[in-house]
Amino acid sequence: MIFIRFGKITFSLALTGAIIVSVSSAAGAQSRKAPQPQNETQRAAGQRIAPPSSLKCSRDHLTSFMGRVTAYQRTRTRIFIRVRTDEETTENFTLKFTRNDDPTRLFLLRAEEFKQSDLKLIEVSTGRLRKPMRAIVWVCDDGSNPVIDWRPPEK
Repeated sequence: MIFIRFGKITFSLALTGAIIVSVSSAAGAQSRKAPQPQNETQRAAGQRIAPPSSLKCSRDHLTSFMGRVTAYQRTRTRIFIRVRTDEETTENFTLKFTRNDDPTRLFLLRAEEFKQSDLKLIEVSTGRLRKPMRAIVWVCDDGSNPVIDWRPPEK
């Protein structure tokens, strides 16, 4: 008789505990905010962003590095850029080209085609970058030059 009574009490306690856990979980789920859309500067670590359609490299061979530009040098045959990524790594990139090439063909401006006149939006003078400056550097694993998608502050 005592075992039956003990079994009923144990069952009642287990059932009460399960109901409490279930109710508190449901209340917590209702109070959570729905995820908000994020812009490119607020994206969560590890979240992928869509590449611009103008890139020739397929997505499975493409990597992006988004962050604050900490160094920039432009000469007649080379562009060097250092980016402190949003994932807290520092990445260096060198774009090489001939004197006859137009280096702006390796640039985008907010995912759109870059025009020669857009240089004034990223440089204060030849080879000197405006600050603060952000960029997304798109790198294809085929060894081709990276493409820099400049993200100057919105005015």
